[in-house]
Amino acid sequence: MLSLFLGLTLAMATNGSISTEVSHDASTQTPDQNYTLAYKKSVEEDKPLMVVVGAPWCPACETLKKTTIANMQNSGELDDVSVALVDRDAEPELAKSLMQDEKMIPQIIMFSKTEDGRWSRRKLMGYQPVQPVRSLIKRVVSLGQG
Repeated sequence: MLSLFLGLTLAMATNGSISTEVSHDASTQTPDQNYTLAYKKSVEEDKPLMVVVGAPWCPACETLKKTTIANMQNSGELDDVSVALVDRDAEPELAKSLMQDEKMIPQIIMFSKTEDGRWSRRKLMGYQPVQPVRSLIKRVVSLGQG
């Protein structure tokens, strides 16, 4: 069922109703990739998908992006995941689907494939320093290596 959710979300993102503008070269992993590119990269490279949902007016969201996510990107800790940032205000339908109607932001939502090929979903809510995000990534990556 989660794979159906991800597929429908991807279809919404690629039908033109949701912005697919990318500010960086799509061939390199950057934490500001849009959801569509990050999802495709996740599937192609068999990596977990980490989606950060926030809004530019949210101080906790901006701090999360500028400190935790940026520091982890610079240190290479995000190399094992595909990363997307979703602006809840710019992409409300996508954000609503990803957040499953939970309104609190920021949210870090991690999708990973289980041994039987299904998608598993885990999330962290609110501002997170590096350690909880690091732990989540390690747990998801180690489960994927089975």
